[in-house]
Amino acid sequence: MRRILRPTMMGTGFVLSMLLMLPLPGALAFDSKDIASIGAAYTTHLFFHEMGHQVVAEKVGADSPKMHFFTTKDGKLYPGLSSYKNIPKESKLPYAVGGDRMTGYTFEYALQSYHRNPTTYNKALMFFGCADFFAYTLLANYVHPDNDMYDPNLIREETGLSKELLLSLVMAKSLMNTYRIFNENANFTPIIRVDNDSAAFMIRFEF
Repeated sequence: MRRILRPTMMGTGFVLSMLLMLPLPGALAFDSKDIASIGAAYTTHLFFHEMGHQVVAEKVGADSPKMHFFTTKDGKLYPGLSSYKNIPKESKLPYAVGGDRMTGYTFEYALQSYHRNPTTYNKALMFFGCADFFAYTLLANYVHPDNDMYDPNLIREETGLSKELLLSLVMAKSLMNTYRIFNENANFTPIIRVDNDSAAFMIRFEF
């Protein structure tokens, strides 16, 4: 229980900190437009995350790749779920990482749009881009560590990374992007690159 509780508290604190840092108009007051914008941002985030898996699956020749939304499997509800009948073994890692790679693209779009026009939609899309995979990794690592439908578990299986090291990398990426939200002149960008049989986490610096 202790191993589950501590990471969960860390994740809750991280998410609450991000919520408090994002300067929403009218303190934390929401109206119907805000709720609709947040819902639209989540839908956008979810769709493109699953599309990231789909793009890799089709590129590497996976058999019958499909996307599912708000579906159940083995009694569990999944907001988004990508599946295939068969995929080349060497492509399992880029497939698992493909969702978060696509999330990086939606985050960059939201970040640039936010600096021009800080709407609720842009703020929410940035929030999901920063916090979602971090929370996903906590859930996979410490609540469902044996569920191979969770991307972080498949990443650990394919790379041999420990739970702690994977969580550290995901947290570092989230914190770097959070810093970039409040520092428009930040000269670095965390990025994920994939090909047919590998994936890489990189930091690009602009000089």
